Amino acid sequence: MKNEKTFFQELYKALEAEETRDNTDATSPTRGSEDLFMATDPPGDGGAKNRVLEGLTYIKEASKVLLPEKDHKAFLSSVGAPSLPPAKPPVGSVCKAVQDGPQKLLELLQEIARSTIPYGNRELWRKVGTVVVMVPLELLALHLGVSRQSVSTWKKELEDTGLIATDTLRQKLPNGEYRTIGTLWAVRLRPGKARLTMEDYLHPWRDLATDIANGVLSYAWVRAFEERGIRPTLDVLVLWAQGKRVMPNTKTVAVDLGLILVLPEMERSKLPALITLIATYIADLLDDRRSRRFYAGLMWSVARGQIPAQYIFALLTRVIRDYLEGHLTRPGAYVVKSLKEAS
Repeated sequence: MKNEKTFFQELYKALEAEETRDNTDATSPTRGSEDLFMATDPPGDGGAKNRVLEGLTYIKEASKVLLPEKDHKAFLSSVGAPSLPPAKPPVGSVCKAVQDGPQKLLELLQEIARSTIPYGNRELWRKVGTVVVMVPLELLALHLGVSRQSVSTWKKELEDTGLIATDTLRQKLPNGEYRTIGTLWAVRLRPGKARLTMEDYLHPWRDLATDIANGVLSYAWVRAFEERGIRPTLDVLVLWAQGKRVMPNTKTVAVDLGLILVLPEMERSKLPALITLIATYIADLLDDRRSRRFYAGLMWSVARGQIPAQYIFALLTRVIRDYLEGHLTRPGAYVVKSLKEAS
């Protein structure tokens, strides 16, 4: 409760800062009644029209290409927001011989692994010995502030102790080319030896062709760090481990589009502030501040489960990328067109 309270206090502070900036800039030609608003839940059936869903019936089969849903109630913080609770001490007395670098990597991997265990499942938390996740090695290196080679060296040392087991997975693309999809990590949370099983190799960890088409690749984080010094937080790593491709913000680190993915599971009382923040961020990023209410309505549709969160996340990620690279001139119109074509 304390973490949630702190997180939403920061959301409200961010909103206050945004509105203060809006009010002091009176020369903007786009200002009007859209400047001060809270994204309240639009009326349901029998009330005013929901312009986002008007004439839209999205076929949910389109979301099957993405990874299976997993519980992520514990991951509501955005890039730059408070991280998850500190990692517990590493397992087993064998860890006493691990050097500082490998120890830091082990603690990070164990925290990611614990965070993917279904929230509130005490029995599973007590009994689970090994958790297998897939996280790109370069994201771990960026988070730790070291080189990729350092993480590779530490990984080898941890493998020698049996605390982790790893493998690099590849996938065949439609053009026949094989590409690396990420590093598979088996992490021990209790004393014992980590192992990868045949089931781990058969699991559909990632659809690389879809991620390439949507532009959601880990290289975006490498570029964001090189150009702006932006690093992935622990929450970003957890979301990637769950199959949710959270991309870095290049203008600000106050909001993360990955929050769209948790809207359907948020408490209703906390939705207005979060949706207002997301809608304001998207509108500012697309230089389309008059459309904040449209994006807020879109987020409410996601929160109600009327449109799949993963579809909207992928769509907005692609639209923002294309707009910032100069390939789109009317991003809002493109979003509406894409929604109608998907109906």
